[in-house]
Amino acid sequence: MGMGNYDQREYERRERTISEIESDSDDQPNEYRGKITFDDGSSTSELLENLQKIKSNES
Repeated sequence: MGMGNYDQREYERRERTISEIESDSDDQPNEYRGKITFDDGSSTSELLENLQKIKSNES
């Protein structure tokens, strides 16, 4: 085959390689580090006020 011609075998080889990479879950971390906190003491109106403050600071 000449340069630039469609090569079915090469296409299939690349598709296999891509599917093997996508299905390999070993690349994903199993352990996460950090801290999560929850503040459940706020009322809905307080949360909305905080959201408005955040939005006004972004612009």
